[in-house]
Amino acid sequence: SHLFWMGADPLVAAEALGEAVYHVHAKDTMLNAAVQATTSLLENGSLMDIPARSWSYITLGFGHGEEWWRQFCYRLKMADYDGWLSIEHEDVLLNSLEGLEKSVALLKGVMPVAPSDFKPQAI
Repeated sequence: SHLFWMGADPLVAAEALGEAVYHVHAKDTMLNAAVQATTSLLENGSLMDIPARSWSYITLGFGHGEEWWRQFCYRLKMADYDGWLSIEHEDVLLNSLEGLEKSVALLKGVMPVAPSDFKPQAI
């Protein structure tokens, strides 16, 4: 989430960090380009006033869709990360249980779980 609002690309970061990744927080961020254009990414407004903020923490999938999260999980797998994705729910608009359930459902749909069984053909 911090990489989002700081203007970095978490997909590229996951690849660049590779085996240095040892813990991952799964937290989404909604970016508000119209507000960013006048106030920047350095947000100090109320967490409760999402329309007035340049960025806000929201439930997984509400800021970046399923395809983005699929790519993120795949890149973690490419880096041999096999650890937890710790869901952080800081969405002020969604109930914490509902937000957690939606986040878990999204990750279950995109996260590779089973080990690869690919075997190159013998030549």
